[in-house]
Amino acid sequence: MFFGTQLDLVVVFFIVVLGRTIDMSLASIRTVFTVKNKPQYAAPIGFLEAFFWFMIVKAALDFAISNPVVDTIVLALAYSLGFALGTLFGGILSKKFVKSKIHVQIVLSSKNDDLVNELKEKGYGQTILTAKGANKNTETYLIFIETNSDKLKELRAIINTMDEKAFVSVSESKSVYNGFFGSSKK
Repeated sequence: MFFGTQLDLVVVFFIVVLGRTIDMSLASIRTVFTVKNKPQYAAPIGFLEAFFWFMIVKAALDFAISNPVVDTIVLALAYSLGFALGTLFGGILSKKFVKSKIHVQIVLSSKNDDLVNELKEKGYGQTILTAKGANKNTETYLIFIETNSDKLKELRAIINTMDEKAFVSVSESKSVYNGFFGSSKK
């Protein structure tokens, strides 16, 4: 009987960790969709999240009630581990699958028409202003780009290759309309 209870505890431990990982991954993704004002995606994900949470809690409580000798700290650890893993994986999945528009500001270290042309060639729409740095009295370019978040890695590589001292600021755009957005070329 003791071996069965220990083996059952291991199985329930992994069920709770796996279920809670799924539940919290869904919670993270749902939260991102909610913040991005996409309730049509957040609602069904919320339904699945609540379902998984209920099933996990039910399994843990059923096991604890039928095995009063079991130390509940083991189940609490499983629940907590699943919570942490789900938060981690949910963040990774959200970043990978929930795309957004980003606003990129680039202050070049000096006027660099080659970089401007390279960005144009790669399909990035740009607004370019002539600027003067605070520390240097030389003119440079300030470039504004709106693009998709999945293009940031490519954009960074282009900038770093052609002006490694450029100052780059990236922020998520709440709303974007009119104009030309991002790189449409692959």
